[in-house]
Amino acid sequence: MTAACPHRRPTRLHTAILASVATMAAGTQTAAAEGLDTILITAPEPVSIDQPVTLTAEDTAPRADLAEVLREISGVNAGRMSGHGLDPIIRGQREHQLNVLLDGAGIANACPNRMDPPTSFGNLAGYDEVEVRKGVTTLTRGPGGSGGSIDLTRNTFERAAEVGMQSRFGFATSSNGLTDQSSADVLMSNGQAYGRVIGQIANGENYEDGDGNEVPSSFKQRSGTIIGGYRVSDVTGIEVSIDRNRMLDTRYAGTGMDSIFDNATIYRLDGRLGDIEGPVDAVRLEVSRANVDHLMDNYSLRELAAAMPMDAPAESHTTTARLTASSRSNQIEIDYGLDFQRVEQDAQAINAMTDMLIFRQWPDGQTDQVGAFLQGDWQLDDDNSLRAGLRMDRFESEIDTSLDKSIATNMMVPADIRESAREAKSDTEISALLRYKHSFDSNLSGHVGISRTAVAPNLTQKYITLLMNGMLAKMGNPDLEPEIHHQIEGGLSWQNERLVTSANLYVDQVDDYVLQDREIAGLMPMSTSFRNVDARLYGGELDLRYAVTDWLATEAQLAFVRGRNTSDSRDLPQIPPLSGNLGVRAERGALDGAVVLRWAGRAEAIDEQSGLDTTETAGYAVLDLNAGYDITRNWRMEAGVDNVFDRTYAQHVNRAYSGAFGDPTSRINEPGRTVWARLTATF
Repeated sequence: MTAACPHRRPTRLHTAILASVATMAAGTQTAAAEGLDTILITAPEPVSIDQPVTLTAEDTAPRADLAEVLREISGVNAGRMSGHGLDPIIRGQREHQLNVLLDGAGIANACPNRMDPPTSFGNLAGYDEVEVRKGVTTLTRGPGGSGGSIDLTRNTFERAAEVGMQSRFGFATSSNGLTDQSSADVLMSNGQAYGRVIGQIANGENYEDGDGNEVPSSFKQRSGTIIGGYRVSDVTGIEVSIDRNRMLDTRYAGTGMDSIFDNATIYRLDGRLGDIEGPVDAVRLEVSRANVDHLMDNYSLRELAAAMPMDAPAESHTTTARLTASSRSNQIEIDYGLDFQRVEQDAQAINAMTDMLIFRQWPDGQTDQVGAFLQGDWQLDDDNSLRAGLRMDRFESEIDTSLDKSIATNMMVPADIRESAREAKSDTEISALLRYKHSFDSNLSGHVGISRTAVAPNLTQKYITLLMNGMLAKMGNPDLEPEIHHQIEGGLSWQNERLVTSANLYVDQVDDYVLQDREIAGLMPMSTSFRNVDARLYGGELDLRYAVTDWLATEAQLAFVRGRNTSDSRDLPQIPPLSGNLGVRAERGALDGAVVLRWAGRAEAIDEQSGLDTTETAGYAVLDLNAGYDITRNWRMEAGVDNVFDRTYAQHVNRAYSGAFGDPTSRINEPGRTVWARLTATF
């Protein structure tokens, strides 16, 4: 179901709640704003608890980074180390435990320190919507995804059925951080051939926290997309696209370097063939290539505080292919196919004065994944449905062992690790999913799901090498095993004329969880590496909306997750504390608004030995206000104030400050009071 989000204008679900209340009183009502259509009040449609949480650019306040928007969903957090490049977390899981796709294309970070997680290359102004799935709900979109998935999607093929031009233009600004954000999106179609052009320019300054302290976070972003396609029918056609995203002069409060540039180019081909006669009803082929060039240094955007100026060039290349066939028979729908992904990453550290190589973070590493999947949906009767899926994946990884100063050749690395790094690694794993849904009556429905999924270690966990002050600071572990997640999840959803609510509980028992840790045998006490442990994550989410009148509603969210390293009887690092929000929303004709209180409890379950948790993090409560006005059918104005009382606070999952900018044991503070405004035109 659609989540209750702190800065969103009233959602389709929210409108349905208010509409059903009005149905009891009247049956129809006339929009207050002159020129608006009469609203036909009907009862809300049943909400599927399997549906993803969906956000569009119109649903949220303007943000410098997509992951900051995703924080508005219960159970979703994001770690900050700057104004841009926040790293999303779903149910306490992160990085490659999440499947992230940009219009079907995979993309890997080029920065070993994750200045550029996949979501940093997307923005809602350049996509029609973002879909977030929590937990394992499907096996057809790649391996892993034990924590969930984030899909930025464009519905260009479907929208191109409408003849003519469709366009959207926007401009946003704020008083703290994001200075300006401009976007344009134009689609032209004759019903068959179509083209679409999307562009965005955004700039940000260093923001101030609630105490008035400046947090290094400025950035410049330039992005553009060209899409072309041809529709043979509603289910048959072909589409190609090129995306170009440039991040320039991005400062980071949580690292020892800044990003001079981070340039991504994505090429994509999407072909679909439907209405096929025979046992196969439809076939779809998706192919993409994403290239990222990245340069960091420690002197261009900050005063040099290290012993030497350093450059760190890096790059990543991600090739993705997916072939899916579909068959439909009576009450059974089956999807099956093959997918492939190759990730190539290389990163170095160079003395900027002598141009001498100091060490290789990624020594031209490569991971390959080849998978086959089969998934069926059975509509057993009007009240019961079942989903069952199975997939098999082959994982392989290797590095260029001829390169010097890498994990395979650096003499500071223990001999057994160097020897293991020279060997190519491979694993074959099975994933499975079983999910059952039942409607108890017209108001109450529920689901239960069990799954087994495999998450292969990434190149950082296996092969990274990092030196600081001439000492080995971080080292990969080439002998890591894939994580095996065994999950069970259950949930209920209730809906009547006034109330819509859903609750979910889950437990994830993980064999060979990849833990970043210190005090590993054979390494210096403060050196960081990775090892497999057994772990357990468990938690739940609650979303609630209640319509007080036909124009006023209250809503609340609650999310909790706990992670335990059961091998060592200690907490997992960087697990979000109990959090949620309380809000009141109003919609009257062309005007709408909201008052939202965001809060989080104190983070006390930490793991300092990991090097990721430095200290406990205080809880907080922050008040936000926002309002919107539909000037005409085509023009909308919005404004708001975030952190009204200018509180100083930090999310626990944020990075710690770099020593040059703050206390290195403290989390990076969130922005203080921020006034924002946005004007949108849609034609």
